[in-house]
Amino acid sequence: MSRLGPFEENTIVVGDCLDVMAQMPDGCVDLVLTDPPWMVSQQVVIQRSMDPEKYKYVGKDINLDFGEWDHFESEEAYLAFTKAWVREASRVLREGGHLVIFFDQDRTTQLIKIAREVRCHKRQHLYWLKSNPAPRARKVDFMSALEHAVWFTKEPRPGATFNYQLGQQANYVKCAIPGHTTKEDGDRIHPTQKPARVLKVWIKYLSNEGDLVADFFAGSGITCVVAARLRRRFFACDISADFVTKALARLEKEKAGMQLELL
Repeated sequence: MSRLGPFEENTIVVGDCLDVMAQMPDGCVDLVLTDPPWMVSQQVVIQRSMDPEKYKYVGKDINLDFGEWDHFESEEAYLAFTKAWVREASRVLREGGHLVIFFDQDRTTQLIKIAREVRCHKRQHLYWLKSNPAPRARKVDFMSALEHAVWFTKEPRPGATFNYQLGQQANYVKCAIPGHTTKEDGDRIHPTQKPARVLKVWIKYLSNEGDLVADFFAGSGITCVVAARLRRRFFACDISADFVTKALARLEKEKAGMQLELL
């Protein structure tokens, strides 16, 4: 049996994160870097092509429903789910290991409280600064150019990795949205896909070569791609078989040297 119990390293599996983590042993992961559902989907399509007088930028319609995986019955159900998966993520994380979670900034107070209850100490807020934020369809507010993550370390913290020898690093990384105005990250295969350049910085500073990086909401598989390029081991899961198939295909291209240079 591997370090991950019934699972092999350096792969992505189909499964609910709670079911997958329940089969993993305590303390087997060095860094969890993940982007869970935010429960921000709306059953709304902004039809920008229909009324150029109303919408500043005429172009493709904007679908605000990211997928079934982002739907919950209530705020209470969503927070209960968050509490359950953070508890399991903390259990499989080694002492001094790091947990980095992309999260809705309006709910970070609840996330920090949940993490504190499972011995994960909040270190800093981290940010992805979008160099090409999406233009606002309606002429009523500012473009949204930040995505927010929270960095935690599991207590006790002695022995936690922070590779300060890499030099000073701001708590934000500026780069483009994958697949919009640039193909730096190759094809966009997930509606909330994160840029390789952002993940590269955080993985380099918060883990060492040979460490195991886990992502329990794998999506496009980009966390695994970046971990592999940085000579980290990785493991990920996603509830969507379709996204896992696409992510595994991406990994195969990477292994074959066919993927566009990302980093």
